[in-house]
Amino acid sequence: MIDRQRLRLWLAALRYTAYAGTDAPPKRSAGLRWLRALAILGCGLWAGFVTFSTVSVPAPVKTFNVLISVLPCLLAVRSPLWGWRLLIVGIVSTPLTLPGIAGSWGWPWAPGFAVTAALVFYLVGESNDQPELAWAGLISFGAAAPFLRDWRDAALLVLLGGILFFLGNTVRQRRLAEEERAAQQERRLAEETRAALLEERAGIARELHDVVAHHMSVLALRADSARFRFADHGKADREAEIWQEFADLAGTAREGLTELRRLLGVLRSEEHAPAIAPQPGLGKVVELVEGVKAAGTACELDLHGDLDTVPVGVALSVFRIVQEALSNAIQHAPGAAISVELTADPGSVRLRIDNGPGDGPKRTEQARSGHGLVGMRERAAMLAADLEAGERTDGGFRVALTVPLDREGRLEP
Repeated sequence: MIDRQRLRLWLAALRYTAYAGTDAPPKRSAGLRWLRALAILGCGLWAGFVTFSTVSVPAPVKTFNVLISVLPCLLAVRSPLWGWRLLIVGIVSTPLTLPGIAGSWGWPWAPGFAVTAALVFYLVGESNDQPELAWAGLISFGAAAPFLRDWRDAALLVLLGGILFFLGNTVRQRRLAEEERAAQQERRLAEETRAALLEERAGIARELHDVVAHHMSVLALRADSARFRFADHGKADREAEIWQEFADLAGTAREGLTELRRLLGVLRSEEHAPAIAPQPGLGKVVELVEGVKAAGTACELDLHGDLDTVPVGVALSVFRIVQEALSNAIQHAPGAAISVELTADPGSVRLRIDNGPGDGPKRTEQARSGHGLVGMRERAAMLAADLEAGERTDGGFRVALTVPLDREGRLEP
């Protein structure tokens, strides 16, 4: 029983090959496209010259044979199938205009036209799939068969044409396989980047969870103990202390609410509640720099402003960015001096980390777009901060961060 679906596919391939298809040459860079076009045009002009030199017929007939040897190559530059269609016209018509050429070299077509046919067959194989090639081969053989002298000529024609189609299609399949491998590589890198992003977001959420839990724990503890600490609240000399306590509780609650809002932006479902632990703040940056110095790398630290007034969540994220930037500098620019400048203003926190080019190999593109920078950008986005991370003109690297602090996000005095 005939498979109707397969039959429809083959009929669609026939329609595409015979008249409907407008295939295009393989995608290449602009330079390779021009080189390919020049090569095809050169081959077509050479085929026309060979035809002009080898046929001895009246001028109009010679002109026709020269044109039919050149024009398929011109069309094949933009569409190999259209070049092949014009070639079929030449296969049918040129033997009628060259009645004695078969006796001189064994084929009823001019030698230059044979060169054109070989080139066009290869180009069709390079730009079409197997069903289209099968129809192209059958139609080509059907057009040439009436002019062949015996079965040996037919066998030779099938062999030569099949080899050209096969070579072209082999190049096509190899190119498609390379494109598929490149696409798979891009998908793999995208998946790795996405996994790193989700992992980084989960880590940020866990850290902020710890911060919020700390604020809430302090708030609950102070609220529960207030009745014991201010049991003699009726005394006038304790009134100011009580009001200060309420102000401190309100400040802690507002700060916890701010951190909670940040947490909601990156929260990920967790199977187990993370443990509550103190998180590093900006004061720990000094320890990071000392650790870099202890490893033998020159590192300068310049601090400005009151770092203790920076919200805990902001301080934690800035600390992590400093940690990642120093790690990248040591890894990708060994031996280069590092400078860290951290400024806490009433309205913002500014960070700048610079390192030289180092003594090792130059940082690759993959390293510049690695998972460490993904984490930096994710933390900066969470804080609505501006982050610049890139190479300097001297070959070094710079990380510049500016975190805006709104009124609600700052610690109350």
